[in-house]
Amino acid sequence: MKLPYPAWAEVDLDRLHHNVDVIHAAAGVPLLPVIKANAYGHGANVLAIQLLRRQEVAGLCVWTIQEAEALRREGIKGRIVALGGVAPQEARLAVELCVEPVVGSVAQAQALAGVANRRKPASVHLKVDTGMARLGADRQDAFDAIAKISRMEGLSLAGLMTHFAFAGENRKGVREQVESFEDLLGALRGAGKNIPSCHAANTAGIFLHPEARFQLVRPGIGLYGIQEFAGPDVGLKPVLSLKARVSWIRDVSKGQTVSYGGIWKSPGKRRVAVVSLGYADGYSRLLSNRVHGIINGKRTKQIGVICMDVSMFDITRTGAGERDFMTLIGSDGAHCIGALDLAHVMGTISYEILCGIGNRVRRIYHRSGKVDRKLLMRVF
Repeated sequence: MKLPYPAWAEVDLDRLHHNVDVIHAAAGVPLLPVIKANAYGHGANVLAIQLLRRQEVAGLCVWTIQEAEALRREGIKGRIVALGGVAPQEARLAVELCVEPVVGSVAQAQALAGVANRRKPASVHLKVDTGMARLGADRQDAFDAIAKISRMEGLSLAGLMTHFAFAGENRKGVREQVESFEDLLGALRGAGKNIPSCHAANTAGIFLHPEARFQLVRPGIGLYGIQEFAGPDVGLKPVLSLKARVSWIRDVSKGQTVSYGGIWKSPGKRRVAVVSLGYADGYSRLLSNRVHGIINGKRTKQIGVICMDVSMFDITRTGAGERDFMTLIGSDGAHCIGALDLAHVMGTISYEILCGIGNRVRRIYHRSGKVDRKLLMRVF
């Protein structure tokens, strides 16, 4: 299908469902998929609908109440956990939307209890800091908070959670965090307290740390087919491909420079394609002169400084023309470029690459190798 957009991201829904299968098989417990930051650049509204159709999915996780509100406006009716919590002035909205905020203190819970009641109750998840030193209560404060939250009218504790600082890098660090969390659970059991569903494991935790799976898991990057942790291939499939049209072709001679600053100088006669994707779209300037694209099944070097709206490639001997498109992430012929490949060049992680894909890049959804035309008609 020919697409009229200068740049687009193709999202393969069949691969998304494949990844859900792989992750659930490893986890063995219900999933709380993380779709914050526009589902890591894949389009939260569409993916939310897909995920909530799965019986393995218990609910969804976003970061902000605004992300939750956007899903509710699209008619998403399932459970939504707001991992970033809510500010006091957002408490009423959270209750009205039936969102389950994460809290790290009694004061945060009280702000929600102040607007909740028996007719419109609220649920929260208490976060425990076991080593991330970011958000959440320490162990003793968490123990005390559980008792106090249980007495708040209109408020129920839906979950007890923590977050790993070392899930893919340091197995000893994860074991220590799990032990800290288990110590709290043991103290609660010893005191006769009711313990809600517990969740801690992200994608790496699911595959590398069976002891961290508890009653729920929170897969994030794995949903989108990226294996950020070391070890054997677990079978995830990348969901997103990034493509852009060739908007202009020009021939340059030996010694001629291309783009700002003249950092690339042509070694001879070359054919250069100007591609409609730049750093405003998430194709970082830090990639300049360091990566390749794929066009007509052939790898081609990116040349010169990547601009805000366009980037240049040496397409000499590719046979490419102005009707063709460049693959920046994804496969074409025998070649493949992954989000991880770009991340390694930049010294970052694939999360940043995917989340950075801008709003000018149209998301196109595929099923069974074909564009879903119903989804194509909606703007995300």
